[in-house]
Amino acid sequence: MRMVVLVLFLLDLALFGWLRGMFGAFPAAGREPGRLDKQLAPERIRVLTDHEVQQLRRRASEASAARAATPLEATASCVEIGDFAGDGVLARLREKLAEMRLADRASELAQDVPGWYQVYVPPAKSRAEAERRADELRALGLRDLLIIQGNGPMRFAIALGSFRDPELARKHLAQLERRGVKDARVSDSPTAVQVTRVRIRAIDAAAMAQVETLKKDFPQQKVLPCGPEAGL
Repeated sequence: MRMVVLVLFLLDLALFGWLRGMFGAFPAAGREPGRLDKQLAPERIRVLTDHEVQQLRRRASEASAARAATPLEATASCVEIGDFAGDGVLARLREKLAEMRLADRASELAQDVPGWYQVYVPPAKSRAEAERRADELRALGLRDLLIIQGNGPMRFAIALGSFRDPELARKHLAQLERRGVKDARVSDSPTAVQVTRVRIRAIDAAAMAQVETLKKDFPQQKVLPCGPEAGL
C-alpha cells in the first residue's frame, strides 16, 4: 500500500513539473500548433462582404473583356471582316477601305449561312415596284436594305436585317414600326442568308492599325485572321 501511495506521489510531482515547464515548453493549444505559429499577419484575414465579392467579380469580368478586345496578332498577314447581310453596311465598309487605300488589297466572299431570322418587307409584284418601296424606306432614314433577287418565293422582297437571335429580330421590327414601317415582317423560322465576308491581304503594321480602326467603326462585325484555306 505504501508503495502505491509513493508511486502516485511521484506521478503528481512529475505532472506538476511538466506543467511548470521543467521538462520543456508547454505545447500550444489547438490543432497543428506549429502551422498556427507560422502564420503571416493572421489579423489581416477576414471574410469578404457581398459588396466586395461583387466588386471582385466585376473586375474579373472587365479583365476578361479587355483580353477579348486585345488587338489582332501583329503577325497576321490576312484578315477577314464579316459577315455582312445587307448592302448598306457593306457599302460603308467599301468607302472606308477606299479612304484607307486598302481597297486594292480587299476581296469579297459570298456564302450562304443558315440559321438567320430575316426582317423583310413582303415581295412586290415587280422590280420597279420594289425599287419604289425601297426609295420610300430610304426616305425614312433606312440605309441597310436589300432588294432580294433570284427566282424564289422572296423575289423582290426587301431585306431589312438578319439576326441569329429571334428576339433581336423582333426588337428590330418594333423599331421599324416606330419609324413608320408598317408592312415589315419577321420570318417564322430561321433561313439561310447570303452574307459577304471581306478579306484583306498583305497586312503590314500600318494596315493592321487601320484594321483596328475598322473594328471600332463596325462593332457588330467579326474581324478575324484568315483561315488556312486563304492559302497564306
